Amino acid sequence: MYRTSVALLLACMLSSSIFAQTANRYDGTWKIKFDGPTTANLGGAVVIKEDGGTWNQDAGVARNACFKREAPIAVELATAEELVFKVNRSKVLAGCPDSTMKFKKVDDRTLKGEFPDGRVLTLTRE
Repeated sequence: MYRTSVALLLACMLSSSIFAQTANRYDGTWKIKFDGPTTANLGGAVVIKEDGGTWNQDAGVARNACFKREAPIAVELATAEELVFKVNRSKVLAGCPDSTMKFKKVDDRTLKGEFPDGRVLTLTRE
């Protein structure tokens, strides 16, 4: 009975460590840089921690209440070559659109993506 209990305990400990969340390779603070439809050099910051974080645009959003606020993100994919996350603006202000952001790795400090209209968006690790 004792051996069975010990074996069961060890099996549970091993299986829980297998399923434990590992750190996301993109964890940290990233500087956002992009050009708006009418304004150049807009920015902000993305903070990624495991499968979540925040998106905060700090420029060029004075007229749009949906973009003035820090919004939570949900990481959907984090591979060696790609990062995809959803910016959940609707959780901050009802009626605001959510958006999915897709980035490709350029190097260890730089990710590049595009808005639906083709404007380039760059994330640089701080």
